Amino acid sequence: MGRPKGNKAPDLAPSKSSSRKQNKDSNKKPEKKNPSAPRRKEQPQQKQSRSQAAEQDQDSNQIDISATIPLNMQQLLLNVFKSALLFDNSDIEETGSELDTKTLIQTIKSHLYNRDFDSAFADADEQLLRAYALRWSATRALGYAGLFKSILKVLVDEDGASGMGSTRVIGIGGGAGAEIVALAAAWRDLRDEGVIPASRSGDGLEGALEGVSLEDKEDNAKDGQGNEGKKPEQKESPTPTPTPSLSISAVDIADWSAVVKRLSSAIQSPSVPSPTSHPAPLVPQPEENSQSTFNVDFKRLDVLTPNQDLTSLFQPSQTQAHKEKTIVSLMFTLNELFTTSMARATSFLLCTTDLLSIGTILLVVDSPGSYSTLKLKKESGETQERQYPMKFLLDHTLLSVAKGKWEKVHGQESRWWRRDASNLEYEVGEGAGLEDMRFQVHVYRRV
Repeated sequence: MGRPKGNKAPDLAPSKSSSRKQNKDSNKKPEKKNPSAPRRKEQPQQKQSRSQAAEQDQDSNQIDISATIPLNMQQLLLNVFKSALLFDNSDIEETGSELDTKTLIQTIKSHLYNRDFDSAFADADEQLLRAYALRWSATRALGYAGLFKSILKVLVDEDGASGMGSTRVIGIGGGAGAEIVALAAAWRDLRDEGVIPASRSGDGLEGALEGVSLEDKEDNAKDGQGNEGKKPEQKESPTPTPTPSLSISAVDIADWSAVVKRLSSAIQSPSVPSPTSHPAPLVPQPEENSQSTFNVDFKRLDVLTPNQDLTSLFQPSQTQAHKEKTIVSLMFTLNELFTTSMARATSFLLCTTDLLSIGTILLVVDSPGSYSTLKLKKESGETQERQYPMKFLLDHTLLSVAKGKWEKVHGQESRWWRRDASNLEYEVGEGAGLEDMRFQVHVYRRV
């Protein structure tokens, strides 16, 4: 598949969180525009103000999110999706019957065209959800991996590799698996580069050997003169420090538990086909009698449910609170929340703000130019609609309403991730190929 022509956005996935019932007005099909109608020209002053706003965003960026992962790591990432989801067996072996991805993807697109989000997601069976992830999540995971690598590296640089403890990522709308596999690839790449240590001094066999001294082993023995031998100095064992760990909570309104389980197994399976330079598993399994440093869980939850207690979702455990770093991601999800209910989405962001600890990173990715419609009733009883860009709603909520609690460390209204079409292989059925991704990205830090 070739790259999109010009600036046309690719046919990217609709959000997984769209399974909420829309209001009646949103079910109306859009009216066809009259091609003969004159276009309203944008005034030079408007163009200039938009350009200035974009420049201000760039100038205020405090972190660099331009990291990438190697091409062979990208191929391993794609192989994880294929091995986990294409075949009906669940043992990661590429055997058994394959999904009819062409038919399933057509079914998904039909549901979405008819705005039947319940059939597409909430009430969908496992095969339909697997087809969705094969078609859309794999591409997104490739685009997300560099972003997550950049954010994780920032956290390492702040604490130093030796002081890094556990990192927890809460992916709102992350049930389809793109965030999970992208994080696994970013984590693996940082370990391969030595940015995140794979093991600690003082752990396991290496630590045991450090405590052994080969000198003066004849403790309390008599020397040739009849004098007592010198006792060897007792070497203090180094205090063991835990290997950095990554835990991911994927939160979604639809039941993606089977997809998450399949992907989690494939991420840690040595049976996934892989390039020689980047062998599987994507994330190594823990050694015997040692704790896993990579954990994934799924939570089925509608975060817009009124009066819902989100404490357990966002607050860390007491044992990890002093060392745990937290990242909250909203990837192609936030604008869906605003579209569903601007009031409840704003309330969710403010509630989340109060629950998150200082230093938490909030990563928001969405379609460029996303906007939501707010309906206002006039005194006359008429309803007036006003459209607001998602970026404006996000900045207003976090930087104005929750003033003093967040700082914006990166903002970019339009960014491309482009695949290497000639060197990446991803044969998972007709209609499920890779594509480029255009998006906006905003990063905040809780202060």
